[in-house]
Amino acid sequence: MERHVHDKPTQRESLAINYAKAMGIVMVVIGHYHGALFDFYRPYTFHMPLFFFIGGLLLDPRAGARKFYAGIARKHVLYAISTYLVIGSVAVLFRNGLGVDIQGDPFGGGSILDILRANYRTNFEQNTYFLVLWFIVCYAVTSSALFPLIKATHEWKFASGAYVLAILALGYLGMETFAGRFQAGRDIGYNYLSQCCVASAFYLAGYVARPFLWKLLNLYGFIAAFFIMYVSSQAGFDHAVVMAWSKYPDGFLMAFIRICCGIYSTFYLSWVLSSERMDLFEAAGKESKAIMSYHLIGYLFLDLAFQALGLYDIRDAAPLDHFHSPVFSPLYIILPTLIPVACAIYCRKAKAGIARRLAPG
Repeated sequence: MERHVHDKPTQRESLAINYAKAMGIVMVVIGHYHGALFDFYRPYTFHMPLFFFIGGLLLDPRAGARKFYAGIARKHVLYAISTYLVIGSVAVLFRNGLGVDIQGDPFGGGSILDILRANYRTNFEQNTYFLVLWFIVCYAVTSSALFPLIKATHEWKFASGAYVLAILALGYLGMETFAGRFQAGRDIGYNYLSQCCVASAFYLAGYVARPFLWKLLNLYGFIAAFFIMYVSSQAGFDHAVVMAWSKYPDGFLMAFIRICCGIYSTFYLSWVLSSERMDLFEAAGKESKAIMSYHLIGYLFLDLAFQALGLYDIRDAAPLDHFHSPVFSPLYIILPTLIPVACAIYCRKAKAGIARRLAPG
């Protein structure tokens, strides 16, 4: 039977998507610590647009609006609030108990409205150990805005062509127009406009790529993407893309090309790896949101361990500056990746166990 373009991914495709998410989240963890995979394959080349691309890839515009927005509320809004409270409370404990400079005040101002205002002014970085809050907010806004638009237009005869034009227009507005205005005047509103435009461009790109992505993945394409990134890096177009703060120093064209090459390379590798099921790697992909949220606070617990060993003074720690040693650095990549996975799996099993006990009969 011929597959419909909006059918659920096959088992191997789902596995490859989880592997791609795992690669992306490892790049987030590396990018927030020290180091890069290659000089020209850096975490800040493409890793945040990758997650928006995956969101579009998984979008089914046939879904009911009520179910879709209920999912947004549960998976993003309620998640953001609960995670903010947990991470903020832990960060305050480190500040008050151990003198850690957390460089922010998650609960400053007292009232909820004051906390919201402070977060709006600071790109949702009042809770400095929950720096990815901007991403969760941007993802919720972007998917909420695009869902009804795609739902209303996806059956149009020339929908794909219109989407491609929208991708280019949104990418240019986000990386050039709004980013430039933000960098010039530091008006935070332009930063949010830039974020949402770039997010929308790659969310749409993921949706457009859905019918043919897996067919396009091949070794020759991977080699081409690899060399484009290498040559552009050697030519000096290798500056970090910081989507959170609308930084695209190489301009729209080079940033867009390098992001697309990075996404293609990641999916090619994930497709090759998906010929074998690796449970831990798959779990990292499934729990990428938990890793993204909790890895920074995980760094603090590692700092505390090295302070207990007499190797570090935790008062020197900052959200993006922690104990660093060539010998122990891998722990800062491995443990903040694996521990949230283990905790998420345990919590899910605990909830299932409680639900079974409470079920009638």
